[in-house]
Order: sequence, then C-alpha cells, then structure tokens
Amino acid sequence: MDTSDSVVPMSPEKTIIQLREVAQALAPMGAALEVAMIDQHLDELLPEERQLVESWTPHRQREFARGRMCARRALDSLGVGVAGLLPDADGIPQWPEGVVGSISHCRGVVMAMAANSADCLLLGLDLEKINRLSAGAINKVLHPIEESFASSDQLKASILFSLKEAFYKAQFPKWRAVGNFRDLALEVDLANGAAKIIEMDARFKPELLRLRFRFRVVDDYVVSLCWMPGFDVSAS
Repeated sequence: MDTSDSVVPMSPEKTIIQLREVAQALAPMGAALEVAMIDQHLDELLPEERQLVESWTPHRQREFARGRMCARRALDSLGVGVAGLLPDADGIPQWPEGVVGSISHCRGVVMAMAANSADCLLLGLDLEKINRLSAGAINKVLHPIEESFASSDQLKASILFSLKEAFYKAQFPKWRAVGNFRDLALEVDLANGAAKIIEMDARFKPELLRLRFRFRVVDDYVVSLCWMPGFDVSAS
C-alpha cells in the first residue's frame, strides 16, 4: 500500500473509476454496486423522495439524490425494481424485501452496494477520506487494544474509523444496536486489506463475530466493506 506524500492525486474521473474497480473487487459474490460524483442534478429523485428533502440544504439534497441513484442502479443490476427508497424512523433506507444494501458518501463521491439477502445477511459499506481525523478524533476512534497499532497514525486510524462505520452500518438495520467506536476492537491486516473483530461490547450480538471485513486505499479515500455471508443459517 503506497501512502507516500509524493503521490500525485488522481483526477476525479480516474478516482471514480478506481473506486468502482476496488469496490467490485472487495464485494461479496453476487453483490452489485454503483459509484458517482455528487453533482447538481436532482432529477434522479422520485416525487416522494423529492418531497422528503424539500427543506434540506442543497448539499444534502445532492448527496441524497446521488445516493439513491446509485442504489437504484445497483438494484437494477440485481434485477430488483424499486420505487422510492425512503428512510425509516432511524434514517435507514428501506430496501426491497429480500435485499440488503448500504450507501456511503464522502467529499463529492457517493457509492451504493446491494445484494440478495440469501447470499449476504448483513452488508455495510463506507467511504472516507484518509486525511481528515484530528488527534482528538483519533483518540475517540481507537479502542485501547488498537492504540499500539494506530497511535497517532492518521492513515491507520482512518482505516479503523471506516471499518467501524461499515460494521455499524451492517448490524444496525437488523438489531438497532447503538454504540461508539471504542466498543469494538479490530485487528487490521494492512498487507491484505482485511480485518477481524478481536473484542466487542456485549450489547452487540455474538453472531457479528462472523462478519468479514475488507478495505482498500484509493488516492486519498479508503473504501471499507463489512458483510456476513448467507450460507450459515444459524446466523440469521
């Protein structure tokens, strides 16, 4: 993983291409995804979605519109038609029956992934910048077990931050368990772009120990994915 400061940033178009290729490589078998720049267009919104965001700031409207566009394209790839992807009371998109999905956006880019729940019981996707965490934020992200790994290293802390975001996105739609970053400790394999849970607060279901984690750094983004395969019915 080349994190040299001398690396020249890629163009936005090339970044999107790279993010799509990386996310496809990380995705579990059968999952579909879409990646896009966040632009000015809101024409992807359906009437019920447009009504929902009328009072939002223009930036939030654009993020929402592009996120839903990416989600619908991912669902189309699965052969699943959908009307409005409205959020529930907790703000979670209401995916069609038999589908799990996740949407993430960060600094001008949005991506969405969806999979059949028979193949993937839980799915969490996260996209983050690797150069945004302050020293105070790093302290809030790291479990004590992780401090020897990340310490004040912004890249390593950003990877942990993103992996934990993916974890919460994966588990929350099913169990609605609320926690903070220090409730979870991960062991990160930088060479292989993988991670595993080594400690987890008791508020989380023990089935979550079966989750698989993958990540990759692209330009100044990190893409993280967390999912539970659907082949073990004991985890449902």
